[in-house]
Amino acid sequence: MLELTLLLAFGLLGYYWSNQVSALDASRSAGKQLTQQKGWAFLDDSLMQKSIKLKTRMGKIALIRKFEFEFSDLDASRYTGIITHHGGTVTEIKFFHDNEIETIALTRY
Repeated sequence: MLELTLLLAFGLLGYYWSNQVSALDASRSAGKQLTQQKGWAFLDDSLMQKSIKLKTRMGKIALIRKFEFEFSDLDASRYTGIITHHGGTVTEIKFFHDNEIETIALTRY
């Protein structure tokens, strides 16, 4: 019985890790693409997870993750942004630039 419990726990941990890596890759790719379209630079090629929650999406329970990143414009100042990943899809990117917040909704809930 202990072996079955351990196998189940490792299986869930492996699934979470795999899901986390794919969410991170999709979020990084979307962030890079949007910052390049705006003529800005996605800095350090890195994301930092700020939060993770359970929320329903289209009738199913899904993880909603928020990642923070940094970008730079032409004057080489560093700014931050937030990427929201919900249920396997990047849903929103926010850019905090020159005391303004620009929100880009990528998909509808």
